[in-house]
Amino acid sequence: MLVLKEDSSTLDAFLIPPVPIYMQFYLFNVTNPEEIRFKGAKPIIREVGPYTYDEHREKYDLQWDHTEGTVTYYQNKSFVFNQEMSPGHSEDDPVTTINAVMVSIASKVEPLGPVVEALVEFAFLRFSETIFITKTVKELLWGYDEPLMTELSKYVGDPTNNKGKFGFFYPVNNTNDGNYTVKTGEKGLGDYLHITQWKGLDILDYWSTDYCNMINGSDGSQYPPRISHDSVLEIYTSEMCRSLYLTYEKDVWWDGVHTYRFIPPKAMLEDPMINPDNMCYCYPGPDDCLGAGMLNMAPCAHGAPVIMSTPHFYQGDEVELAKLDGLNPQKSQHETILDVEPKTGVTMHAEKKIQINVPLRPYGNLPSFKNVPEVIFPVLWVNESAAIDSALAKDVNKATFLPFLIVDIVFGALLVLGIVLLVIAGIKFRRIRRNRGQHKL
Repeated sequence: MLVLKEDSSTLDAFLIPPVPIYMQFYLFNVTNPEEIRFKGAKPIIREVGPYTYDEHREKYDLQWDHTEGTVTYYQNKSFVFNQEMSPGHSEDDPVTTINAVMVSIASKVEPLGPVVEALVEFAFLRFSETIFITKTVKELLWGYDEPLMTELSKYVGDPTNNKGKFGFFYPVNNTNDGNYTVKTGEKGLGDYLHITQWKGLDILDYWSTDYCNMINGSDGSQYPPRISHDSVLEIYTSEMCRSLYLTYEKDVWWDGVHTYRFIPPKAMLEDPMINPDNMCYCYPGPDDCLGAGMLNMAPCAHGAPVIMSTPHFYQGDEVELAKLDGLNPQKSQHETILDVEPKTGVTMHAEKKIQINVPLRPYGNLPSFKNVPEVIFPVLWVNESAAIDSALAKDVNKATFLPFLIVDIVFGALLVLGIVLLVIAGIKFRRIRRNRGQHKL
């Protein structure tokens, strides 16, 4: 039943997920921007949120390859604000945060010398750019007009085609992130829904070794059947331009269904000095490694200074955590989890959590950055979650539990019947032997 084909019963659920998916954003509001900017003070940030959006996914333009047992598709994602799940919050709430555009420009002109730096500083003054800005949640997420970007694009082009707009998730809404090729199970379920190619590539080119550039696993919604405690579940996430893996933590029940919980092991995002397997994620080289729980996204973000991390630096760099006032990492709130039904490999409950940060420091000789502290500055974190509802949980329970229960009952009944027949046969055998003995007498 799991095998994907043009006429399979599971195709509709593959094209449009039958479960609600939510994107919950938590932004960090800076309460002492002027002290940071002029005195190098310790940043004080306060989390605000959640700002919840319904996430709608739809796969389209399917291309089947029955020889390889794969299907290639695009997936459109769109987001609609959910006020009911954002109690006390509005998209129009103002938030003060770091000016990511200004930091990005500063990082790129730093190696170009004092003349270029002077011109850029003049542009900062002309367009009234400051290190900290106040925008609405909607603007920060989905984009706002940035005149400085429009002006600069006249001279250096617009490689991201952003048309003078900037937002941390612009222009993600109502777009796709490239085509995927996945295994359909037609040639076997051992690699069911594993991603074999993304954007036509079977290996990435962002990182320094083939190991870090591998595209492994699925999108996290489904795995091959017969998951065990020893299984390692792999996920490819285009947002982080890398593959991740999760290991078993414990058994949990989700809406009456027995599942295995998988979480990212600490070693996966460990400091490269402790886990050398992560050394190939150091950018631009091995002397530029970040601390635990952090990933420099510059190689796949057009060189922009963006750092992904765990929310609130959970299991992350203690040094960076100590530079900020307002973070409180907790396992229950900030850990990524997958609850998977082991017989079918279906993910019953998932929470993927990622934080976006911008590195703040004095850049070259730019006066605007002269007095700021050096800190990995949190902007926001997001929880992308999905869970099977009660009705679907009952269907899964029926499909996975009842057949095995019936088999157990039938097996038990047959076993009892077999024992009874053996007892009857033994009694009859003894009677036959006794009768034969009496005839001989």
